[in-house]
Amino acid sequence: MCGLFLSRAAAIVFIIMILLTGIAVADMKDNVTYQGNKARVTVGKVDDKAEGCSYEVAEAMGEMLSTALAQHEKFIVLAGKDDMGDLIDEIDLGQSGYVEEGRGPEKGLMEGADIMVTGAITGFEPEASGGGGALGGLKKKAFGAIGAEKKDAKILMDLKLYDIRTRRVIKAMSLEGKASSWKVGGVGGGWSDDIALAGALGMYANEPMEKAIREVLGKAVKEIAKETPDEYFRYQGGGQYTQEYGAQGATAAAPAGGQQITAATTGGGTAQTTATLAVADNMQLYTKYDFVPGDRVIFYDDMKGEEEGEFPYRWNLDNGVYEVARLGNEFWILATDDGNIRPKIPEGPLPEQYTVEYEFYDNGPDESGNYHYIYWVGENGRNIGCFGIYGGDQTWLEIDDNKLAEKPLSQRPAKGSHFLRIMATSRSMKCYFDEERMANVPKIEGFKPVGFRVHHRPYNEASNPVLFRGFRFAEGGKSMREQLDETGKIVTHGILFDVGSHKIKGESYKTLKDIGELMQDDTNLRLSIEGHTDSDGADDYNMNLSQKRAESVRTYLINEYGITVDRLEAKGWGETKPIDGNTTAEGKANNRRVELVKL
Repeated sequence: MCGLFLSRAAAIVFIIMILLTGIAVADMKDNVTYQGNKARVTVGKVDDKAEGCSYEVAEAMGEMLSTALAQHEKFIVLAGKDDMGDLIDEIDLGQSGYVEEGRGPEKGLMEGADIMVTGAITGFEPEASGGGGALGGLKKKAFGAIGAEKKDAKILMDLKLYDIRTRRVIKAMSLEGKASSWKVGGVGGGWSDDIALAGALGMYANEPMEKAIREVLGKAVKEIAKETPDEYFRYQGGGQYTQEYGAQGATAAAPAGGQQITAATTGGGTAQTTATLAVADNMQLYTKYDFVPGDRVIFYDDMKGEEEGEFPYRWNLDNGVYEVARLGNEFWILATDDGNIRPKIPEGPLPEQYTVEYEFYDNGPDESGNYHYIYWVGENGRNIGCFGIYGGDQTWLEIDDNKLAEKPLSQRPAKGSHFLRIMATSRSMKCYFDEERMANVPKIEGFKPVGFRVHHRPYNEASNPVLFRGFRFAEGGKSMREQLDETGKIVTHGILFDVGSHKIKGESYKTLKDIGELMQDDTNLRLSIEGHTDSDGADDYNMNLSQKRAESVRTYLINEYGITVDRLEAKGWGETKPIDGNTTAEGKANNRRVELVKL
């Protein structure tokens, strides 16, 4: 009987490990389509400066870094020094007369890199055994009956970015990758990603060191993309550059009162100029997207302060099984059974105008479509309405048991992050999947919700977990014209940027359109565009980032709506002018804003 129990326990652990393996790492190809310029980069030598790290291991790390950068949408990776010999031999052969005319490579066509990345492995600890702890998000007690052995691994890597022409160091950074795993009763778990372990690193396959290696490489690519100055992203494709080498910014300054570039400045057009694409995503997908997030954030779960394997502390459980899980380096909420979960929002009448945003991870068209529903809750605690997606490609809106909309998607969502959004008043409602509006209800009567819950129905498939996060509930506010007339400024949270970026996201289209048209209608209106951040990060970094974001908005309005440069100023205030506390996720979300102050 005891042996049978252990066998069953081991089988259960094996299933759990497969599930966690399936969600451990984000696919490196799951990047939002990038429309901007690229930087040319090459990877130089990676030295072995750590005890236990061989030349072959360091060389393999360089190869994997080059491959990872090549998969990133912001870089063109060129052959390094070690590969040049074969390339030069091929060019010489092409010029020898032996190759068919016009078929061989020609001299003078080889591209040159702007940036070289070099590095050194400064710490290398592939294995250190220990005991106690947990596997993924599961508590130690889950394995107490059969015993567990912990294995740790760590790798330290220093990187330098050089400007090839000047030999100047652009940035130096030190990165760390760490991983732990549990070997339970001889049952192991695989760990995979798109990049194969190169050369001498193959010996660490399916070991904690593989996780540590991939973690440090992921950090390296992210930091290189973040720390590469904007002026290096100048290659547009097809042999075309958007600026000369060493030029600062995307365009030259224009004379006072004139236009910054010659562009389609009638406003609202979908053909964006090169200069606009340097500061904003391509807005073509968003011209029918009119969602604008509420002005005052009431609830926002940014997943900070969460612990892997624990129940998310900002939610209440109705039923089901939920825990915090890690996908790549980011936290999500994992649902492993049919269930309902409620954000900790005090129950009461909802604001006259409000918005709801909900992010979930879709595992792609090759997997079954999971169920994600946002429910409105009535005074009696029962569901009185819902908006959601089921079957992977079907959206549904129901209010008071009346189906108001049922619209299919044109195709299954791609693997990666997606959004459900609601923009409502006490009398009307619009619902969205990503940039597409799925429901538009002009009149709703007698609908009086007091809160929300979200519902999930997962498939029992190890490769298809239900993951969600980022529930954001905000109160709507006054129109831009009303704000301007009453307070002399517009406060908006509808101009969006990725973390650490000053490139405007496509979801900002409607807010920017409203501002542009407001200035077109009132030709005497002059505005100071002012960027603000929360208190996370260094003061000088936030000040610089907010300045760049304000300048991006200014450039967009000038180029796309024909606003003359003398009518717009740009100023970054960083974290120096908060409008809310910086001790909660909601307060920080309110502080991250753009203000347009009347001059």
